[in-house]
Amino acid sequence: MIRSSRLDNGVQVLSENMPGVRSVSLGCWFKSGSRHEPADRNGITHFVEHMLFRGTSRRTPHQIAREIDAVGGLLNAFTSQEFCCLYSKIQGDKLPMALDLLADLLLNSSFAPDEIDKERRVIGQELHMVEENPEDRAHDLFNMLFWQGHGLGRPTAGTVEDLARFDRDTLVDWHRSRFTADRLMICAAGDVDHDDLVGQTRRLFDSLRAGELDMADPPPRARRQISVEWRELEQVHFCLGTAGLSQTHPDRFAAFVLNAILGGGMSSRLFQVIREQHGLAYAIHSGLNTYLDTGNLVVSGATAPSDWHAALRLTLEQLADLRAKPVDRDLLDDTRECLKGNLVLSLESTDNRMTRLARNEYYLGRQVDIDSVLDAFDRVSAEDVQRVACDMFRQDTLVLQLLGPVEDSVSAINDLLAFN
Repeated sequence: MIRSSRLDNGVQVLSENMPGVRSVSLGCWFKSGSRHEPADRNGITHFVEHMLFRGTSRRTPHQIAREIDAVGGLLNAFTSQEFCCLYSKIQGDKLPMALDLLADLLLNSSFAPDEIDKERRVIGQELHMVEENPEDRAHDLFNMLFWQGHGLGRPTAGTVEDLARFDRDTLVDWHRSRFTADRLMICAAGDVDHDDLVGQTRRLFDSLRAGELDMADPPPRARRQISVEWRELEQVHFCLGTAGLSQTHPDRFAAFVLNAILGGGMSSRLFQVIREQHGLAYAIHSGLNTYLDTGNLVVSGATAPSDWHAALRLTLEQLADLRAKPVDRDLLDDTRECLKGNLVLSLESTDNRMTRLARNEYYLGRQVDIDSVLDAFDRVSAEDVQRVACDMFRQDTLVLQLLGPVEDSVSAINDLLAFN
């Protein structure tokens, strides 16, 4: 059973009790992510997230780690384009301890100058890891290219140059202005009593004040772009993307089906054609990125330098084929059942249930019954998939990022980037 309550200061509490489960996943979700940062503050939310674990007025960093380890629990956090979340997974009877710990991190973090300098170095190493991983680097370059300077395209962790600008006052001010009551959703799934959770949340977070909600800049319209970063590598990494759909778009379920057919798994068209039939790539797949007001679909892979032309041509052929005719009925049925099965199996996880509470509330403003989602997949027709493919796979919105030993000119690559 899902229940929701809102405290006087604006904090929202959502819970789902799962009978027979002895653990609970607990998350403090703030409706503020990297897309809400101005360009000169890129990466600051992620930096603040790291600093929340570097000691409070009540606990040292070692005490934080030892307290959660002592009960076999998990404590972690992440920053994405639209959220910053601190979360824990723990035995149900240890929920009060976990919420007290999360509240302490969020409300009483010290932001000690020596810890800031230490964490700046840690995040710097994280950035170097991404820079030196060709697959990650290709995706970062693609995002910057696709989103044309918008916050959705800037790296969540910022850059080394960004990190150098953030002093203690800047971090504390950002924490105070963005980690506010009106942005906070406290979500729990598993062995949880809603009334107890509300009572403890009220006691721990009563001092948290509201702020002003971010008005995110509208995303740009996708337009045809090509970029190459030459690098001496053994492979050419590529990301080919186009405009997608938002989390609330009525065609989103057809888009999920389309993506699964195109590159969602080992039986997908891209995997079967590019890897199994032609042996051009070890990994090839497509993925949907869906946000509050926009989205995209991205095909990514890596080939030998002599093979990327062929891989790109075969990918474009699949896009053209999905536009040209409806998919086979048996394939449609199998894909819908696959997506439905993945969803149902995911619901056995308290983590996924907790995440679903937050995402439904943020994107839809309500909780959605599982059966209604399954029904929505069942209603997707072959004609729906073809129509969405025609809307998404367009010459004027294709964006291509290449990374590796690419000798072709952008003009020559532009001639390759065509389908009927």
